[in-house]
Amino acid sequence: MDIAETIRGRRSIRKYQKKDVPDFVIEELLDLARHAPSSMNGQPWYFIVVRRDETKRRLAEIKNRYCPVEKRAYRADFIQDASAIIVVSVDKSRSYERGIENGVLAAASILLTAHERGLGSVYMSAYKADEPAVSEEIRKLLGIPEHIDPISIIPLGYPGEIPKAKKLQPLQGMVSHETFGR
Repeated sequence: MDIAETIRGRRSIRKYQKKDVPDFVIEELLDLARHAPSSMNGQPWYFIVVRRDETKRRLAEIKNRYCPVEKRAYRADFIQDASAIIVVSVDKSRSYERGIENGVLAAASILLTAHERGLGSVYMSAYKADEPAVSEEIRKLLGIPEHIDPISIIPLGYPGEIPKAKKLQPLQGMVSHETFGR
């Protein structure tokens, strides 16, 4: 699969087959994620691989508890069926005030590589700017030190669904030249 096909084909997967993703595949995803761009090449990432059912259940509870009203149709219960969950976290001291961006860039690499390897995944935030309790509860659950922030939760598994193709907005409405709107 080439990069264009990978990018065009990636979808958010919320149903998984009851089939384990081997450790070596997850290690490949994480190895490639550390090649993501980071502010001042700080490479601030820490990756926590969660496989225990109880921990997955508690992560789902945390996400559901802080789910905004407009997203209630997307409850996090499904993450309990994932073979594994990767929690992308960043060291504040090596993020150069770009922790969220650094974490999201690594998460994007994981999402794309997972799809390229035949896995399903979906991006989930491990923080809310206006609700620090979300990341604090995740930090406590996973034993993450204070100087490291959880940024993303990425459930992984072999897809148990094939979502419809995305309906994309026209590119022409998104592109300007030299100044906005031109």
